[in-house]
Formats: sequence, structure tokens, C-alpha cells
Amino acid sequence: MRIGNILLILVAIFFFFVGVCSGQVSVIHFNSEWNAENNFDITALKECDIDSVIICHNEELKEKHNIKSVPTIIVFDQGVEIARFEGNIMMELQATRKDIQKEIDRIYLAKFE
Repeated sequence: MRIGNILLILVAIFFFFVGVCSGQVSVIHFNSEWNAENNFDITALKECDIDSVIICHNEELKEKHNIKSVPTIIVFDQGVEIARFEGNIMMELQATRKDIQKEIDRIYLAKFE
């Protein structure tokens, strides 16, 4: 095999892994101003894009993602909802940051199975 072919294969493998591992997973935290005391800190999550949405300022996102309670955290893979964590009747999230990170990690591990 020539060096040019080997280099081409290595570049293809590099771009495959960059595509698989970069920015495909996103996490959105939905809450409301009146429930600020139950905000959930998602900034420590790894290997994902994060965003927070105040639903009273984003009615279209509330409807699009069928938000029924706050806080709600949704994990997406390439725009497809994979996991949802919703607040309970006390408007508190029972899930931990570890639970959410586990879902993110599971998404990436499934890409290599």
C-alpha cells in the first residue's frame, strides 16, 4: 500500500471520529421565571451542547417540545429526543446531574457498538 493511500485512510478515519463525537448531543433545560428556585445547573455536563430556555419567553419552543411541567431537561441526539427528565408535582427535578450525564454517555457508547 502506498503512503498516499495510507494517509487518505487516516484522514477519513479522523473525520469519521470527529463527526461521531462532536456536537451531536445537546441538552436543553426548560424552566420558568416563577420557578427559578428550582433551576437545575446543567453547565457541568460534558460532551454536549447546552442551552436554557425560559418558557414564558419562548412559547413556540414550549409547544414544539410539549413541555408540561418545569423544570424539564431534554437530551437530544442530532435533534432527536432521546431522554426527558421532568419536574414532579413540587416542580423539582428528581434526576441528578449524574443521571443526565449517564444518558449522554450512553448515546456516545451506542455509536461504537
